[in-house]
Amino acid sequence: MILLAALALAAPAGAAVRRTPTLAPSNTVVDGPSADIVGLSGLSVARDGTGGLVYLKNVGGVTHVFVSALLGGRFQPPTQLDPGLAGPSSHPVIAASNGGLLVVAFVNGGELYVVQATSALSGFSAPQPLYPSASNPALSISSFGKAYLAFTASGAGGSDVRVAYYYAGQWALSSTPLDENPGDNAGSGAGRPSVVASGDGTGIVVWGENGHVYLRRIVGTTPSSASYRADPSSFNGLNEVSADQPTVGAGGDSSYASVAFCETLADAQTRVLFNRMLDDQFTGARAVDGISSPVGGSADQPATAPTEFGVGFVTAEQTTSHNLFALLLGSDDTPETVEQVNGLPQASAPDAVPATAGTVSTLIAWQQDQGNGSPAEIRLRYAPDGTTLNGDQVVSSSGLGATNADQGLAAGGDLAGDAAAAWVQGSGSQTRIVTAQLFQNPGGFSPISHFAYSTRVNPVLSWSAASEEWGSPTYAVKLGGALVARTTATSVRVPGRVAQGPHVWLVTATNQAGGATVARSATVFVDSLAPMVSVRVTGSRRPWGVIHVYVHAHDTRPGLPSSRVSGVNTVQVRWGDGAKTSTHYSATHAYRRRRTFTLTVVVTDRAGNRTVVHRKIRITGAATKTKKPTKRTGKGKKHVTRRGIRG
Repeated sequence: MILLAALALAAPAGAAVRRTPTLAPSNTVVDGPSADIVGLSGLSVARDGTGGLVYLKNVGGVTHVFVSALLGGRFQPPTQLDPGLAGPSSHPVIAASNGGLLVVAFVNGGELYVVQATSALSGFSAPQPLYPSASNPALSISSFGKAYLAFTASGAGGSDVRVAYYYAGQWALSSTPLDENPGDNAGSGAGRPSVVASGDGTGIVVWGENGHVYLRRIVGTTPSSASYRADPSSFNGLNEVSADQPTVGAGGDSSYASVAFCETLADAQTRVLFNRMLDDQFTGARAVDGISSPVGGSADQPATAPTEFGVGFVTAEQTTSHNLFALLLGSDDTPETVEQVNGLPQASAPDAVPATAGTVSTLIAWQQDQGNGSPAEIRLRYAPDGTTLNGDQVVSSSGLGATNADQGLAAGGDLAGDAAAAWVQGSGSQTRIVTAQLFQNPGGFSPISHFAYSTRVNPVLSWSAASEEWGSPTYAVKLGGALVARTTATSVRVPGRVAQGPHVWLVTATNQAGGATVARSATVFVDSLAPMVSVRVTGSRRPWGVIHVYVHAHDTRPGLPSSRVSGVNTVQVRWGDGAKTSTHYSATHAYRRRRTFTLTVVVTDRAGNRTVVHRKIRITGAATKTKKPTKRTGKGKKHVTRRGIRG
């Protein structure tokens, strides 16, 4: 739990308070229209808002892997990752971590390859062969850059489940397969593996083997000594036939895991079940699909996505009605209630994806196909608090044709609660890779000073940067209700002259989606006028004579109200002989020796304007005779000098 506390402290101010984000005014077409687009394979968004999507596209009739990086809130032009490989590529997967780190894996010629970009400023590495005769890759990375790549490899019994570990630019393979039984056919077909990298750096892998679903943890390249079976022997009084299509999710603590899978029962019914992993045991299967036993019906498309604290949703589709259901997970992946997500009839599978947006918010995206002649569209429901889903929102544009989620739909979000969805839209020559982005309003910014003086008539106004992961917001600055500047910087010098006196100003931050936040108001007090000062000097100008200095200072001007000047703040009288400076309007001093001294009077107003007056004081003649005090020295004796007491 120490790790979770540290992660919470790393969140920006206000990270635990979420609002529904604003949909950007238009979708982004990453690629297309083109008949060469094969399908979208994945989207990953890191905590800091960087990330990317991966998809397949034909080049000269051969299928290759392309990535569009997400930087500064914008999807970048696609990059082909396998230009040096002659054969077709397949099964690309992607994972993103902070700083622009992107890790991609894919299969080409039956061999598993990996590619990575270590930062937002670096390009992608050349494809690195990792394992021969491999398939079904699954990839996940933690916020601290530790990635786990699970895959199926040729082995005893047909196939094995293996894992590769990535950290700091280096890949390493696990020492042994993860299979429950080395002689079984593990991780093949619908038993393909799924993996998640928990926040504490542990990998958790689930896979299908011999009709069952198993889970094993792995740290680096070392698997745990034990594996755990997730599927029950029976459910609702019906014996199990087999289990497959496993998927796994986890938060910051690998002690907990969310496992969902399809369970075929003895009556030929297929259910989507959830089982919570707690330490070294599963706590018991729960239905996700909303089917009321013993009423018939089946379900599929299991998916799960808990937040850092184990809050989120597990989703499933009823195969007859195509309705989408979600099981709410409370803290630490605790199963709670099941609800239907779609409010309109479904004519085809929703291909739903649950996702997280930072440590708090969650969302579910799916394809809504009403089957009444209207084109299919992508809808999304967002839960600002992680558990309460808002109403559904259409995030796709009908102007690009019907969406095609069968060819890919993915979603994710960053620590600020921004969210993105990506999908395939259109068909044939009009096929596109499309994204939608939802932006949280900028936050966490304010004027550097609630009240500040300016000694210039065109003052500089400054504020802290708004918390905005996806690009710099635009700041609109108003002074006295009038717009004076628009800028992406965090300070501006007001153009033109500003009248003397106080002025209220406001700054508004607006992001790419048009979401705006107004910071608290501030006041700048313009006072460019130095104080008016006169100095009068009287008294004896002989050594040890008393000099009197009288300072008269004010900060007003004819026709200028006192409310529009800052007023005198300090007065300093510097004697010019090293004596302590006086801070009074009237002061006395005795110079001790003959000489010409420079008396300096400095008057400063509250804004910082200064007026300096110099006076030459010439000390001449004999010392003034005054009775000097005495001081006892030694044993009761007194020692007196002309100049006073010598201590």
